[in-house]
Amino acid sequence: MSAGNVARVVAVLAACVAAVGSATSSSNQNQSVAGPGSQASPPPPQQMDAQRALCLWRSTFGAVKIEPDDSKGGLDAGSVQGIWVYQRQGQEVVGDFAGNLRGNVLQFRWQEPNDPPLTGEGFLVFDVQGQQYSGRWWSDKRDRIGDWNGWRQAVSGARPPEAAPDGQGGTDQRVPQRRQPYQPYRPQPYQPQSQQQPPPPSQAQPPAEPRYF
Repeated sequence: MSAGNVARVVAVLAACVAAVGSATSSSNQNQSVAGPGSQASPPPPQQMDAQRALCLWRSTFGAVKIEPDDSKGGLDAGSVQGIWVYQRQGQEVVGDFAGNLRGNVLQFRWQEPNDPPLTGEGFLVFDVQGQQYSGRWWSDKRDRIGDWNGWRQAVSGARPPEAAPDGQGGTDQRVPQRRQPYQPYRPQPYQPQSQQQPPPPSQAQPPAEPRYF
């Protein structure tokens, strides 16, 4: 990533670092000494819209910003670049990476300021909905290795989706109405019904006497 690109992406992050401050960490918490061949290989890629990888992320290495690398063809060529920002011994550290995104798998090279600079490779695997990623990184000398996990930074003030009535996740942002507690069925005591009396038989009327005029 060129110095101009780094400056541009840092400017974007400047307004967002405060929102992801709780995600900042020391690189020592995310790395370990690596043995020969200890880095894993990425899984086969799955189909994913490349736009879902482009956003501000919270991660185990602090704030992460991923965007197209237009100097190498952009998303049409699967080229992306990014930076991460975290605190190390009270100092802000900005590292950068660039690589190729195929489906939901990003393979990249990275560098971080140090004396001498730290460089290496890694990969990120995004879930196909673009809500989180997990990955692995290692140094060129294979003496450092670690995991790299990230979560999409929520828009300020946004509410998480409410669960649907069937228990599955939903996207309806409305507040569900409070329902009355379910009242179990209680059988009513048996009430014998009074037997209906048959109507009394109609009394036969005597025939009328003939009248003579």
